[in-house]
Amino acid sequence: MKQIHSLVFTALVFSASAQEGKVESPPNLDEIVFDAKLWEKSLEDIKGTQKELENGEIPKEIRDKLALDGIEIGSGPSAGFEWLSSKKEGLRARPGVFEFLGEEAGEVVIRAEDGKASTVTISLYNRGDNGVLPLSTFNKQFDGWKSQLDEKLGVESVERNSKGAVAVTGWMWTKGDTATLLESSVNRSEKRPEFIRLRMASISAAKNRSGEVAKRSSLEDNVKKDEDGFTVIDGIPMVDQGEKGYCVVASIERVGRYYGLEMDQHEMAQLADTTEDGTRGDVMEKAFQKITGRIHVRTLKLIEFDDRQFERDVRSYNRAAKKAEKWTFDVDLDEWIVHPAMFWSKADTDIFREIKAKQNRYDHFNRKIKEYVDQGVPLCWTLFLGMYKEGDMPQSWGGHMRLIIGYNFEDPEVPMIYYTDSWGEGHSLKKMRADEAYCMTTALYAMVPNK
Repeated sequence: MKQIHSLVFTALVFSASAQEGKVESPPNLDEIVFDAKLWEKSLEDIKGTQKELENGEIPKEIRDKLALDGIEIGSGPSAGFEWLSSKKEGLRARPGVFEFLGEEAGEVVIRAEDGKASTVTISLYNRGDNGVLPLSTFNKQFDGWKSQLDEKLGVESVERNSKGAVAVTGWMWTKGDTATLLESSVNRSEKRPEFIRLRMASISAAKNRSGEVAKRSSLEDNVKKDEDGFTVIDGIPMVDQGEKGYCVVASIERVGRYYGLEMDQHEMAQLADTTEDGTRGDVMEKAFQKITGRIHVRTLKLIEFDDRQFERDVRSYNRAAKKAEKWTFDVDLDEWIVHPAMFWSKADTDIFREIKAKQNRYDHFNRKIKEYVDQGVPLCWTLFLGMYKEGDMPQSWGGHMRLIIGYNFEDPEVPMIYYTDSWGEGHSLKKMRADEAYCMTTALYAMVPNK
């Protein structure tokens, strides 16, 4: 009989205990966010020493060892907070991890300034994670949260409505050094509830913020050269889109926060008409223009998908693939309208890469990456996943948006880029061959400050 490693045995014991119902109730968020000394604490203090095995999470090293013995166990919810990224600039708890005022909380994000916690955002409802609610139910929930906060905080609330990126109805409580803001938003034209969120902030920390959008000339200060020879933009905040198709709006929020704007992916989702499955390609550019116009940032389209170029790619590929006796795309493009994914998902990747790397547009792709990264401007990159194998990702196929934030073109034979996905820790800095990145590209945008 094969011996079971002690780590595997630990996991099996834990798994059995969980099946017997010995799983603790969700931790209480109230104790953290209503602590009068919250803003004096570092994120490390708040995260604490969490014992993952006590609340349903089996660490990756244990899951890997189980997999060697043919036992597959997925990762459950974390016991509490996870780092937003390896830079530890924020904490995030996934929906359902915490209980808040006796109810299940959605996503929780805590960010810091000068080493201390400065803001907390709690999603109490959002369309992407929770689906569409009837308006009457939504209004009842909002009123219920207000009543609970009135009772909990014990101070008078002040109505705080605003019309920034989207129209928001809200109430604010001020107590000690904490401003607490309960907000909701409804898509008025569709009469569709969008989100209910709670935002808490240190009043003293907020007074020290300039509130100004970064000037374009100042962004070059964020450009660094790393030990691997890459030119890279430093300091781009992480936003975790979660399990919903919010890659576009999460990417926009990340760039906006990098420029010093206070943004929220759920507001952006409302403007872009994003669903839990994602932002439709035919409305993506309009959404970009609409959002960035509201936040005093311009969107420049650097590369766009070209139907005629796609047809030329297919024909060039077929000629090369036929000579190499590889798979060919035998569809009459003059007779049929073809979704590019049908081709991209099956094309021989080596042949396609060789064809694309010879194009003038590939040189243009690399020039634009260098031009904007050198200025400290990250690029919003839309692409088709699945053509080239990447690492462990929540999404491995289909349309996606990520940010290009660096490059290393020292080796002309294999130029490389740095990119980042909006999926939290482990996805903040990844590398890829530039020619393979170009093969996957459907569009490239730059969001730049007006000044």
